[in-house]
Amino acid sequence: MSQLTKKVLGDTHGKDERPKWKRALEAFKRASAVYKAKHNKPSVIIYDNIAKLANVNPKVLDTLQDDAKMNADHREYIAVFVSSEGNVPRRMESHSAKKPIIKIGDLDRNTSMEYLVKKRSIKEGDAKKLYDLVVGRIVELKTVADDFLAGQTFEVVKQSILDEVEKKFQSAQLLPNGPYYEVGRRLISDLLKSNELSFLAFMKYFDKVEELNEVLGNNIFSYHRSVESYIQENANIFNILSSHCKIIEVD
Repeated sequence: MSQLTKKVLGDTHGKDERPKWKRALEAFKRASAVYKAKHNKPSVIIYDNIAKLANVNPKVLDTLQDDAKMNADHREYIAVFVSSEGNVPRRMESHSAKKPIIKIGDLDRNTSMEYLVKKRSIKEGDAKKLYDLVVGRIVELKTVADDFLAGQTFEVVKQSILDEVEKKFQSAQLLPNGPYYEVGRRLISDLLKSNELSFLAFMKYFDKVEELNEVLGNNIFSYHRSVESYIQENANIFNILSSHCKIIEVD
């Protein structure tokens, strides 16, 4: 076992001063080399919610992207970057001008239903409810399908999704007693009145750019059905009556 650990993670006796993310990436690449040698195909790594990383530490995102491009060229491993914010893919495209990235958008309703019904053998009625919960987000669609097929009821699956959204609201400090609760409540109220809000208009709610980035980094105000559902389920928290929330970005 110790030999396998050394083979994958390297010699761990000496103290490694590199950041944890670099050590984790190197460990993954060593494991990928072992996997490719055995199965003759590259491993796949998924970086989820990279919008937060792009806001907090864009240089790390650039490094991950550069490493992914190099290793994809040599078929060592394939990296998938998941984001629901349009500005992140644009930033990645700008950083990757010589080698365009391949963008995969959300699945449409028909493709999502085909995946749930035909690929995962979920009854159409249940599949519709799962789709309505997360729409065509590929990773989340697979997650809710996995949980449902593992025996969880739809209500349990739904609550799990809403709990994750609440964690984002909490992280963004948008819940009662949080420093951004009042500005968040006004934002949500105005969004419900207009159905959409430009990024430039969004900026006017914040006095400091740091505050804006902190809230945006939690990916709350990029439209997603689960966020809409959370606001609808907790309308009393935000003193609102409606249930539709959408924000559009500007270039």
